[in-house]
Amino acid sequence: MVTEDIEILPALRLAMIERVGQDRFDLWFGTNNTHFRLGEGCLLIESTSRVNLDFLRKNFHEAVRQALSDVQLTGHQVIYREGSAPAKKAQSTSTPTPEKKMRAQAPAAKPSRTFSDSGQSIIQRRRFASLKDFVVSDCNSMAKTAATMVLQQPGQISPLYIHGPSGSGKTHLLEGIYGLAQQKKELGRVVYLSAEQFTTYFLEALQSSGVASFRRKYRDVGVLIIDDVQFFAGKRATKTELLHTLDAITRRGGQVILAGNQRPTELSALGTELVARFSSGLICKVDPLDDLCKQTMITRLAEKRGVALSEPVALWLTRQLPGEGRLISGAINRLWAYCAVQGNELSIAVLENLLSDLIPQQSSMMRLDDVEAAVCRVFGVDTKLLRSQSKSRRASNPRMLAMWLARKHTGAALSDICQHFQRRSHSTVISAEKKVNKWLADESVVQIADRSLKAKEAIELAEAELRIGR
Repeated sequence: MVTEDIEILPALRLAMIERVGQDRFDLWFGTNNTHFRLGEGCLLIESTSRVNLDFLRKNFHEAVRQALSDVQLTGHQVIYREGSAPAKKAQSTSTPTPEKKMRAQAPAAKPSRTFSDSGQSIIQRRRFASLKDFVVSDCNSMAKTAATMVLQQPGQISPLYIHGPSGSGKTHLLEGIYGLAQQKKELGRVVYLSAEQFTTYFLEALQSSGVASFRRKYRDVGVLIIDDVQFFAGKRATKTELLHTLDAITRRGGQVILAGNQRPTELSALGTELVARFSSGLICKVDPLDDLCKQTMITRLAEKRGVALSEPVALWLTRQLPGEGRLISGAINRLWAYCAVQGNELSIAVLENLLSDLIPQQSSMMRLDDVEAAVCRVFGVDTKLLRSQSKSRRASNPRMLAMWLARKHTGAALSDICQHFQRRSHSTVISAEKKVNKWLADESVVQIADRSLKAKEAIELAEAELRIGR
């Protein structure tokens, strides 16, 4: 089926104008009798006049093929076809008044919109994230260091390409780098925008014949930062423009910083040339937020919202929530709303119900090794101490807790639990179960390794670790 591509056709016309000149293009291609249409693997040039078609084929065929190459449609076949003129809109039979004539002759007013160097509308401009608030850990330290270093020697390693999954902090890092670059006057003009914004502004420039202004705006910069480059997939004219933009900035010694959700070699839909440009500089990966990043983010967001989190609750959130910044922000917002409405103290039982859709589900099958590992991780106890013959509280309390959890979650026989924890008799397991039940009944505060916790809180922490630590 013949289709028209609203992005490619304006770019193709622009390429033709650059090849043959504005006057010749307007004379032979700018009339209502000649049209471009895109089909599957072909460009259709339609005209109502056979004589006109023959002239175009004889005098402009090579220019058309070169223009197709300019917009990355090298393999497209050029077909000249005689067609009918497009239907004209029905006109009113009434005589237009002078006022109607004036309104018809006046150009349509376009809404004015002023853009900052970031590409954002000044009216809609938001506060960008600061690099000072960016939490650095093993999951993102290389990307953060590289981003700051390239600004010290702009153009030496360009582009810098940062990739990672959604919610891993790429946008925060790019916004922070944008703020830092603006403070360095020697870098010149700094532009930050998303791939979607770049595409939108380019299409607007094509439709309004403002391509020259667009190119001055985005090619004559010291630092260009573009987020979500995977959005360019399938947008052939925009990809061509981006390719030339990157080359122009690189030739001038400017710095390009890009971010996407995949490494360049996995973005095959962008085409080999763009993938090669992205790969020619420095590629840095950011991983999902680790526990340090999650804990810091949870604490900061809770303080900002005025949500009081106890240590067990904060630890539970850190271990349970996935390493995605937006989900963590959404979880804290949900807790804030719950506290505002209910006014109740947050407990792990409340969190399990309130955030159930945000927490990855785990299999219910538990093993003795799972229970032992969970207790050791949560309370910082060594496995050897847990299985030792020591009767000190540092060893016996977490050991009894582990036995109680084993009885509840594994269904293992008393003899198996006894053998696993290297006890002499299964009566030790029965005694441990009774002891922990008494802690719960009395709401006792017990010493578990180096921490003093209510028995219920200690169990909740261990059970939370069981669900996510296997």
